[in-house]
Amino acid sequence: MIIRKYYILVFLLVFLSCKRNFIPLDSTSVTITDFKIDEIDYKYLSSKSKFQYKNENQLINATLNTRIKKNEKIWFSIRVAFGIEGFRGLITKDEFKLIDRVNKRVIISTPKIIEKEFKVKLDFQQIESLLVGNLLYKISESDKIVREGNVYKVVQQNQSIQTQNIVSAKTSKIEKLIVFDEFTNYLLTVDYDNFKPLGKLLFPVKHSYTSISYMDDTSVPLITNIIFNYNKVSRTNKALKFPFNIPSKYVVEKI
Repeated sequence: MIIRKYYILVFLLVFLSCKRNFIPLDSTSVTITDFKIDEIDYKYLSSKSKFQYKNENQLINATLNTRIKKNEKIWFSIRVAFGIEGFRGLITKDEFKLIDRVNKRVIISTPKIIEKEFKVKLDFQQIESLLVGNLLYKISESDKIVREGNVYKVVQQNQSIQTQNIVSAKTSKIEKLIVFDEFTNYLLTVDYDNFKPLGKLLFPVKHSYTSISYMDDTSVPLITNIIFNYNKVSRTNKALKFPFNIPSKYVVEKI
């Protein structure tokens, strides 16, 4: 427990600015009417990226294709060595399905499986927001908004979860997101970099996610790093296909 408390103390010191009553001396308070975030709007969004997943046990480099129908479904395909598809997934508000071609099985669950994996409550819309660089929670009167130099800081509290969005004053784009769950001590940081035009909007073509969580009854942090380097992103009003056919010989596991 001593080690765990040490890590928690370090993280809290780093993310102390997430506290709602913390206002730096050189900051200026901003009202909602004087503040705007330029979020990505779309009906359908498709993308292709180089994908890296890394923790203490494994390192995966792959190609990731995603398709999103706003507020309805997220489809993804992960291709590993020689362009062979290793995994295909489909997430909706009620269901999480994954075809694991490596082990010839299919996992069927709910989006809560992501919550169990990362130890933080994320609904479908929030998962979608993380993928495109939009706000996790809508701005409300109770939020704290301050300007510090060339950025705005938006601090929000939703039950045990504190979030801080770092927003560029020049582009009105979210450049960094910090999520801290006071109940589970889960910490997530997301860096959105290298913004490129997507029509009249800007889209961050590099996403870097760092997740820090704890297994039950352990004091050692589990650190996971995920990086997306997008080489293709497009918006369209034309319906995209979300193919998901389960092979008949695969084992189905309901979790």
